[in-house]
Amino acid sequence: MEFAMDRIRKEVMLPDIDSTFRVFAAHWRTVAGDWSYPIHRHPLFEVNLVLEGTQEMCVNGKRYIQKPGDLMLLNPGDPHESRVIGEEDMTYYCLHFDVDEPSFRELLCRNHACFHKAGSPLSEAVRPALDRLLALTSDETAARVDSRMRILSALFELFAGISGTLSGQETDASHSRYSLIASRAASLLEREVEETREGGARDSGDTIASAAAAVGYSPSALNRIFAQVYGMSPRQYLSALVLKKSKLMLMDPELSVEAISARLGYKNIAHFSRQFKRWTGESPSRFRSRYYK
Repeated sequence: MEFAMDRIRKEVMLPDIDSTFRVFAAHWRTVAGDWSYPIHRHPLFEVNLVLEGTQEMCVNGKRYIQKPGDLMLLNPGDPHESRVIGEEDMTYYCLHFDVDEPSFRELLCRNHACFHKAGSPLSEAVRPALDRLLALTSDETAARVDSRMRILSALFELFAGISGTLSGQETDASHSRYSLIASRAASLLEREVEETREGGARDSGDTIASAAAAVGYSPSALNRIFAQVYGMSPRQYLSALVLKKSKLMLMDPELSVEAISARLGYKNIAHFSRQFKRWTGESPSRFRSRYYK
C-alpha cells in the first residue's frame, strides 16, 4: 500500500544527529602526600574531581584548593599544574575528552569558571554520571561490549549534565556576535567537505580563506574568533570534518581506499594515507580491517 503523507495527523521527530566524541586517559588515582604534576597544557577538555584529600590546582595562573567533591572543568590549552596539600594521600578522578558538536563546544569554551565547589549546580548535575564512570573504571569487565555501552551511556549523561548547566549562562553581546560569525564559518566548512567531488583539489588554506571572505573577515581574524567560540582553529575543525567523513566512507566495503581518496579531494592515495595515519596513528587499510576481516 502506498504511503500517503497527506493522511498523517501528527508527527514528531528527533533531530538528525551527526556528532562524534573521544575520551582519553579516564582514570582514578590515589597519590602520596608529596605528589605533584608539573605545569602543562593539552588540546582537550578535562574534568578533574577530588574524591579524598586536598589538591591545589593552578589554572591560567590562578590557584584553587579542591576538597572532596570539588570539580575542575578545563578548556583546551589551559595551562595547569597540581599538587597534594597536606601529608595525607589524595584520590582524584580525571577524564579528558574532545567533541565535535559545535554548540556543545561553544558552551564549554564560553565557560571560564573552571572551579566548581561540591554542591554547586555543575557539580551536582554531573556527579551521578561521574559516579557511574568511577564504578565502571573499577570494573574488570570494562572491556566487554555491554560494559562499553554502559560507559557510553554514562558519558552522554555527563555531557548532558554539563551542557544543561552551562546553557543557562548568559552571553554578552560581543560573544553572541562572534558566535554567529563562527557558526556561519563552520557551516561553510561543513558544506565544503560535503560537496567535495572526485578530482577537486583539497587546499585547506584556500577553503578557510574563502569562508573568511564569506563572513567578512580576514583569515587571521576568523581564526581568532573561531578559536574563541569553539576552542579550535578553522583548520583543526576542517581536519576533524574530513577525518569523520573518511572513517564513514572506509566503513563502506563497496568503496576502495583509492576511490575514497579521490572523493575527498586528495591528489593521490599516498597523500590521503599519510594524512589519515597522521590523524589516527594507523593507515586507512588498517582502520578498515578492524571492521571487515
